[in-house]
Amino acid sequence: MDREVKGHFSKTQVMENDPKSTSVSSKNPTSFQEQIAKAREVAITSVMSDQGMSFNDMRNFAQGVEHDSLMIDKRQNRYYWNSQMENGKVVQGDVIDFVQRFYNKSFKESVEYLTQEQTERFEKVEEQKRKSKEPFRYYFQHHHNFQQAHDYLVNERGISSILVNVLHEKGFIQEDKYHQTIFVWSDTGKAVGASIIGADPNVERFGKRGRFKGIARNSASNFGFNITLGTPNKLYVFESPIDLLSYWTLNPQLENCMLTEMEGIKEQSVYRFVEQMHISKGALPTEGIYLGVDNDPSGQRFFDNLSRLNYIEKNSGKEIQFKNLIPHDLDIPQSNLSTYQEVAKQYQVDWRAIAAVQKSLTNYSEEGKVANHWNREGYFTGKDYDLQTESEKVAQVLANNEQASGEYDFSKLFPTEDPVNTLVLRDLRKKVEYYYDDYQNRGYRPTEQWFKDWNDVLQYQKFRQEEEVLLATVYQRNNKEELKIWKEPQKSNYQAFITNEKENTEPFFEADSPREASRLIKSYGFQAVDKEDRRKYQVKSPQKTTVNELSH
Repeated sequence: MDREVKGHFSKTQVMENDPKSTSVSSKNPTSFQEQIAKAREVAITSVMSDQGMSFNDMRNFAQGVEHDSLMIDKRQNRYYWNSQMENGKVVQGDVIDFVQRFYNKSFKESVEYLTQEQTERFEKVEEQKRKSKEPFRYYFQHHHNFQQAHDYLVNERGISSILVNVLHEKGFIQEDKYHQTIFVWSDTGKAVGASIIGADPNVERFGKRGRFKGIARNSASNFGFNITLGTPNKLYVFESPIDLLSYWTLNPQLENCMLTEMEGIKEQSVYRFVEQMHISKGALPTEGIYLGVDNDPSGQRFFDNLSRLNYIEKNSGKEIQFKNLIPHDLDIPQSNLSTYQEVAKQYQVDWRAIAAVQKSLTNYSEEGKVANHWNREGYFTGKDYDLQTESEKVAQVLANNEQASGEYDFSKLFPTEDPVNTLVLRDLRKKVEYYYDDYQNRGYRPTEQWFKDWNDVLQYQKFRQEEEVLLATVYQRNNKEELKIWKEPQKSNYQAFITNEKENTEPFFEADSPREASRLIKSYGFQAVDKEDRRKYQVKSPQKTTVNELSH
């Protein structure tokens, strides 16, 4: 979530009344101009390090971790906060503006911070430029076994053990001497970078990420972890190695494709991967570029932007299309349905059209956050929006502009007198039509649980499979006591009962998850009576023939 970042500035600094003023209580204003010039020599990433603001270093660029839409151009020493807009433009600026915006400081206060006496702790832009010219060197020292990385990927993230083992054997995934998981970036068989996931979970330090996540020094810009299967004609693009491997685990039949990840969201990475596919395999993604980005505002804006572009194959003239692979993109919050349906009945319109408008503008954000590339506000936006009221506003416009049964002129929802915005509103109208058509023809899934990325989807599938096994199995202890697990819907937990003790109606134990219940079953000495159940519900692993075809 984008929010103000609190830094570690000295309390002795004084806030100016006018944050942009350069008129200060100094007898030599030229001196302050020199201070400004000196302040602008400080590298933005050096400020981020000084303030404990995590970022991924990618040679000529850096990307914020907490704010993954924050990109730093290290050569120009400017930042671009792609998820934030002001006056129709992406929020951007130099190092002074960066300190003002992210640490809530005045202009004078920011300059003083950047030019204070302890400047040796800051790196200058020119020093950074010299460092950025260094080529990537694979500096990791491998641990003598792969056990800790394997446990993290398989047991914690739910990724196929077969995939993990084969990728390790082929050198794509390693464990270093600090037990970090290393994803090696390959460019035509040569290591050009690496993604790193730390060994020790630390929520207090790393927040919702749980572990350190970063990029190796001097890794290739606009690149990432990638795998090629067969002769590729499709390109799959994800935000992280974990998302890539999660999708592959869920779809083990994949073939003739290139799987890639961008380390966040970077449009230039997509084009770089297309180029790499052509150079290394003499192929192009003529069957489509599938964008498997997160189902959140940044992911939605990214897909909005690319889906409106044309990518033409030079020789054949064939259009290469960007395709939506956002996880569970047709989910609709269960809690919204009754409101849509009641309002639609009142105004005699299709409730799916109302849902399509909210999906297109905010992606069903409970806080009413804008989630479209054009940063269009309006219906369902703002933290205090009321679902009933906004649904009625939309329904009224639709009722007055119904062209045929179930067909609407969605352009009437976004009127404008500014001709510059005509194309923007046309694209937004197309997005609403896209979701309305999908809800009608492809269906939708009411949900109480939002799936943000492909690992969320994989984890949920694993959970359901574990739950199915748990509830279908009878357990036995000492060849006489039998135990069965029931799920308690009201309490959302699992209760164990000794089935051959008819008089005892109290649960033997309660657990909050299938894994916890399984641990308790083992600790009490129960064994599964019917082992056929375990074979029956066992998760099928990806076919070995698939992973044997992967290449550098």
